Amino acid sequence: MGIAYGLAAVTIWGAWPVASRFGVGQTLTAPDITFLRFLVAGLLLSPLVIRRGHGGLGWGKAIILAIGAGAPYTIVTVSGFSFAPAGHGGLIIPSTMLTCSTIGGAFILGDRPNRQRLLGLALVLGGVVVTGSAAFGLGDEYPNLAIGHLLFVGGGMCWSIYTIFSRKWAVDSVQATALVSVLSLIGFTPIYLIWRGDALLSAPMSEVLFQGIAQGVFSAVLALFFFTRAVGLLGAGRGAVFAALVPGFAALFAYPALGEVPGPHHLIGLGLVSFGMALALGLIGQKKTV
Repeated sequence: MGIAYGLAAVTIWGAWPVASRFGVGQTLTAPDITFLRFLVAGLLLSPLVIRRGHGGLGWGKAIILAIGAGAPYTIVTVSGFSFAPAGHGGLIIPSTMLTCSTIGGAFILGDRPNRQRLLGLALVLGGVVVTGSAAFGLGDEYPNLAIGHLLFVGGGMCWSIYTIFSRKWAVDSVQATALVSVLSLIGFTPIYLIWRGDALLSAPMSEVLFQGIAQGVFSAVLALFFFTRAVGLLGAGRGAVFAALVPGFAALFAYPALGEVPGPHHLIGLGLVSFGMALALGLIGQKKTV
């Protein structure tokens, strides 16, 4: 079940860079997309928070989770898509999260990886590097590419906070999803209204509806729920490995949607990442015990 939840989350996340890049390439901005994401998700899940409150987690801990997977994470990463292509975000964000979650999981949770998991993680990161090697030479098309990359790194570090502490505090996946969405809506709405005012009213309704559903329903609610369940069942380090599949999924989805053709580097990288994930999860090369 942990693997199934992880793969479901990865499928949505693979499409998320494409949807985000598509959004900032048209009328909407990163603040607009962030607001739409948590307006939809926050309203959908607010009855749960009203009924349960913080669910015994504590508001301080809930705010930490919201920083990791809520509005700060979203606005940082979506801003990156204004400077870099979807494939770059799909590569850098999960690889940063994977690295930080594994290191943090070892020190904070005592979840120290064995030799096989280290080998698997090395292959995963190797696949990410191979995939990323096809992304060089875009300075003319993307003059501020480095800014986008730094924003993606920041987003990956934010998400590792959520990964580690959702496991440490053994949070309920539904409650965590609701808290992140509602707290992000409450915290970001006044900032957005001061920053952007009524900008959404002049945006095409088709873009608003598309981003509201893609970001608010699928990315904010369903993907976060699936990922939290995977982390709860597999652990922070192993759960983080699933995010390493995102580069391959993002590249495949970006081809028909954005014209970002996946070349040999992407395909080789996907193979390395898939094999590394199987090793890290103990799906191969490890005897089963009763």
